[in-house]
Amino acid sequence: MNYNSSKKTEELDSIYLEYKYEIDNDLSYKRKDFFDQELRKFMSDSFKITLGGPIQTILTGSLGFIFLIGRREKIRKYQIKLIDWLAVFLSLFWLREVFNLVHSISFKVLFQDASYFGGDEKYISEYLKLNSGTIPVILGLIGLGISVYVIFKILPRDVQLPFIISGFIGGITGFFLWFQILGPILIP
Repeated sequence: MNYNSSKKTEELDSIYLEYKYEIDNDLSYKRKDFFDQELRKFMSDSFKITLGGPIQTILTGSLGFIFLIGRREKIRKYQIKLIDWLAVFLSLFWLREVFNLVHSISFKVLFQDASYFGGDEKYISEYLKLNSGTIPVILGLIGLGISVYVIFKILPRDVQLPFIISGFIGGITGFFLWFQILGPILIP
């Protein structure tokens, strides 16, 4: 998620450039109250936008998971139905949190990227003045727990391995299709 804040950014940048010394040294200057108020609002708005992606994912995944928990006895008794497969799909939105954590750690280890943690979850941690890995690790572990439970406790045994293999292949294919081919075309 993102929004266009270029007008507000330009305004704050121009004030900063004009009063750089005073701002950097926490001194008084002509537009200090305005700048401080607008900067706090800008940071708050940016934080709310950043929260949107993970919150949407968590809510979607949690609704699917709660639905599956309520239906697990019926699934065992009558087999998995189309509505249950939809709930499995929704519950596995939690895999975003697992993927983001594994992806960022992998990039740090393999490519010496700047941080072990990335994505919106890192920025949420930093905004809340937590260690940058706090939210990514917590959400990654919750996502892993929910995903493992759904795959190994909800899905019938005979579909678990094909589901994992096809999910892995489909996830990697989908990631590259979206970020390398379709995404840049549809959302330039």
